Amino acid sequence: MPLCNYVPQSCCRRGATLLGAFLALLTVFLSEGVPEESQKPLRIGTSGNLSLGASKDKEAAAVNTLKEFIKDETGLPNTIIRLKSWQELAQKMANKELPIGVFQGYEFAWAQAEHPELKPLALAVNGNVYPVAYVVTRKDGPTDKFAALQGKSFSVPTPSQGFPWFFVERQTQALGKTPDTFFSKIDKPDNVEDALDDAVDGVVEATVVDGSALEAYKRRKPGRFQKLKEVAHSEKALPPVIAFADGALDKATLDRFQNGLIHANEKDRGQTLLTLFRLSGFEPPPGDFDRVAAAMRKRYPPPEQPR
Repeated sequence: MPLCNYVPQSCCRRGATLLGAFLALLTVFLSEGVPEESQKPLRIGTSGNLSLGASKDKEAAAVNTLKEFIKDETGLPNTIIRLKSWQELAQKMANKELPIGVFQGYEFAWAQAEHPELKPLALAVNGNVYPVAYVVTRKDGPTDKFAALQGKSFSVPTPSQGFPWFFVERQTQALGKTPDTFFSKIDKPDNVEDALDDAVDGVVEATVVDGSALEAYKRRKPGRFQKLKEVAHSEKALPPVIAFADGALDKATLDRFQNGLIHANEKDRGQTLLTLFRLSGFEPPPGDFDRVAAAMRKRYPPPEQPR
């Protein structure tokens, strides 16, 4: 089936998001309407880097910038806590040590199975509510199956180092490999367009991108898009999830919090942050959220923990 038949129809020019965007928006909108004297430090946990693919130095700079922005713009003291794993974040939220947490979508699917008291508050959306990962290569190349990419060069652009990269990892694991042992080399370009251009030009054999980014490339460069073909694609996945621990915050605060996130694009400050961090917006969990989460857990079970 032609590649274009797989591409989602909703449009979004932006690549995958940065976790730092979630944290900034969380604190900005939670603080609105709350008297300054009643504000308490908001403890927010995250299961990974605030900036996907960033170096340690850039990560530290991002955290400092984020804290300064929150304090300057809102006056809200805050603590951003990066945990070692999604399991630790989920446990601390279940213990009411952290009221808010930011998970990759697949991590939240795993965490909620162990801790049903964890609930989705909002989804960080980039075009489509549910992302789909696509592995693509040149249309005139001999490769038309993922397994045939073994020993070939590959790229994962920085914005795709969330679910799309997770999808690639699971594809290689199914073949008894890791990405490092499956591919001959892995490039990490800064943006999706460069990654797709490299695939078209033969700089690398294949790349992985989110469906909304692939559609943006189709709009921007239709001629080059026609030179690509799909090698593999994922099912619908959960996007990054902003979650709360049931009972950790009062309902009025949660409602104000969720409403502020969902209407972020209606505010100047929110529009700036959405643009800066390449988000199209925040959405409330759709009615089929639990079904998609259950399907993800079945398709992608959590990794076994060392004994």
